[in-house]
Amino acid sequence: MARELDHRTSSRPRVAEQVAGSRLQLILSAACAYTILSILSRQGLQHHNGTVDIWLPCGLSDALALRVGLWAVPITLLGGLIDNLGHGGHHLGRAVIVAIGHGSSCALVAALAPRWMRGRDLFASLSNLFVFLGVLALAALASTVIASLVIPELRDWNQQGPALSWWAGNLTGSVVLAPPLLSWMGRNSQNQRRELLRTEYGLLLLACGLTALVVSADWIQVISLRPATLVMPLSLWAAYRFSPAAATPVTGLLALSLSWLPNPNDQRLLSANALQSQEVLALTVNVALITALTVLVINNSRVRTSRQLRQLAGSLERTVAERTDQLAAANARLQHLSDTDGLTGIANRRRFDGLLSERWRMAAASGTPLAVAMIDIDHFKAYNDTYGHPAGDRCLQQVAAALSEEIRQGSDCLARYGGEEFVVLWNGLDPKQAAAMAERLRACVLALALPHQSNGAAAVVTLSIGVAAQQVPRGSLRAPSDEIQHGIDALLKLADQRLYAAKSQGRNRVVST
Repeated sequence: MARELDHRTSSRPRVAEQVAGSRLQLILSAACAYTILSILSRQGLQHHNGTVDIWLPCGLSDALALRVGLWAVPITLLGGLIDNLGHGGHHLGRAVIVAIGHGSSCALVAALAPRWMRGRDLFASLSNLFVFLGVLALAALASTVIASLVIPELRDWNQQGPALSWWAGNLTGSVVLAPPLLSWMGRNSQNQRRELLRTEYGLLLLACGLTALVVSADWIQVISLRPATLVMPLSLWAAYRFSPAAATPVTGLLALSLSWLPNPNDQRLLSANALQSQEVLALTVNVALITALTVLVINNSRVRTSRQLRQLAGSLERTVAERTDQLAAANARLQHLSDTDGLTGIANRRRFDGLLSERWRMAAASGTPLAVAMIDIDHFKAYNDTYGHPAGDRCLQQVAAALSEEIRQGSDCLARYGGEEFVVLWNGLDPKQAAAMAERLRACVLALALPHQSNGAAAVVTLSIGVAAQQVPRGSLRAPSDEIQHGIDALLKLADQRLYAAKSQGRNRVVST
């Protein structure tokens, strides 16, 4: 025990070290990914006023915040600090404040989203989706407000102000990147690969490529409808036909293609008294993405409900099958109990009567003989009076067990006919063979040597047996039921008469003629 406690104590520091090492590795690797996404966002998505259309690092930090909680905050702080120090020669104070803004945004998502959502699955329900989007909007607002402490331009919140662009860029980055990342975390990779290899998915990607080409070449002249017209149908196609793991990357790439690819006629995005092109683009992209996510969640719920219904139907079928088997087993047990003598465990009179009628018809069909032996324990009433009824019950059980060992299993039938009487049914035995079998039955009980002082025939338990055998005529199979029953009764009556003859001749004997 002491050695086991020492082992447990020594293993705890190693486990703690492994956990700390894995968390440190997560922070450093995710911070590097954050930095790479920052570079990509600035190089491809930067607007002429210095803000960014889609700030992708927010999507990474918000996805991690929902999955790993507050451990995503140091990732965001470290990545934001590296990005701001390496961009444009920003001094340390400004870089720290902007990084704190992003970290606060991440902390808000980690603190509020799991609490307000029902679980951490973004695609489980519409309430989860809308709560998450609302928290993202609030977190982007907090990041913008904190960054405005060191960036005076971010205090301008009019329709063409940088503050609105900064907030919209952070929110759009989260809506573009967080759902794909969340959909791929902790899911079955085999199912994902199978879905990505579908022909329909390849056609969807081809349509996305053509959309990007259209945007780049500026072929569509109706500028006010361009983003929604191109993004919405493909996003809805992806959302309706595929799982979140396959649909969200498509919608994200579509959104990025509208901002990343060059547009030779950028001025066409402008219209009289409208927002700047950046705000138009961010608004359209967000509306398209949120609509696609809504359809995706609804479809995902439908598919999940359909799967649950199929599972429920399968479970119901299995339950019905199990209950049917249990009912059949219960009926079999009930049938066995109804056909079995409760004391001796052999067949009762009800079972014997049914089997005798069945065997009579079989013998009539095959023309084989049928034999019956009526058995009585000699002076059994005196046995009960001498040894008591419990001893009498044990005697009946021992006699039944001995007789059971001498009959042919499957073809013969031994039954308790009533009280101390037993009956045996033999198939295919002529009178001589039946008499020999009856003698074996008498001898096996005599060999038990069960004491019976009140038995006049001997000092042990003995049997008196009457045997009747009959060749059943083939034509009797077509006879009316009352004639068949008359033949059966005559056979039993003959065996019973010979039983009484055995008793009158001194008991402990077999009478067959």
